[in-house]
Amino acid sequence: MCIRDRTNTVYRNCSETDSVVEFFWKALIEFSPEERSMYLRFVWGRSRLPLISKDFNMKHQIEIIKTSNIKPDMMLPVAHTCFFSIELPKYSTYEILRDKLKYAITHCQAIDTDGRAYDVWDDDD
Repeated sequence: MCIRDRTNTVYRNCSETDSVVEFFWKALIEFSPEERSMYLRFVWGRSRLPLISKDFNMKHQIEIIKTSNIKPDMMLPVAHTCFFSIELPKYSTYEILRDKLKYAITHCQAIDTDGRAYDVWDDDD
């Protein structure tokens, strides 16, 4: 996955300079090629990107989700494979985002889960 060329990414409820978005890109840069492929499978249902920009039929979307009474650090990211999008809680640190994203791409294989993503994480694990 080419993560340095972000021309095929759009931002909703955030910008490329928001801390959570910067944490996200830093994590992807540090991921192994296998983890990047797992991320694509998690967020898009595919393990590879198109070879050239014009072959993208939709842009990758990153959205910061607003939470009301749930602590963002307790939530997992939510992916929508039909829309090539990811919703990220406003994590407080890079390490939390990295750990939650790795957990999601490794353990959340089912598309459109029936449960809520924030019910799966337990800091006591």
